[in-house]
Parts: sequence; C-alpha cells; structure tokens
Amino acid sequence: MYMIKRILLKCEICGEVFNSNSLYYQHKVLQHSEYKPIVKEDSYECPICHETRKKLPSLLTHIGLHHIVNNPIKIESA
Repeated sequence: MYMIKRILLKCEICGEVFNSNSLYYQHKVLQHSEYKPIVKEDSYECPICHETRKKLPSLLTHIGLHHIVNNPIKIESA
C-alpha cells in the first residue's frame, strides 16, 4: 500500500504552516506586506497592477503570487 505524501508550505517569516498555495499567498499579503487591496463598490482592485477581482481571497492570492517575494519552506506530510 502506498502512502500519499502532501507538501505543506511553511511561512519563512513566522513559521505558520499552510496546506494550499493560495492560503500561503493570502497570509503573506495580509501579515507580511504593505500591499492592501483597494475596495471598490462591487470588487477589489490590486494596488500594484490595478487588476480587479470579485472576491477578496482571489485578489489576495493574486497579489501574493505576482507581486511579493515568496520563499516558502516545503514540508512533506504523511
């Protein structure tokens, strides 16, 4: 029987561990960056490239993935 290993991402700054890339990126934006989304009437706007998203988590993931430095520590989990 094979054991499936999961890769977890550990924040290189504070050590918090995440089981998805998007949660890691959202954490980095909210906790460790100066970039904050611009709130529009019915959407959220990236303060860097001005791309818009309907949902805040989606925009936070965008900012974390495209506009900040990420060096997560990868941890294998059973």
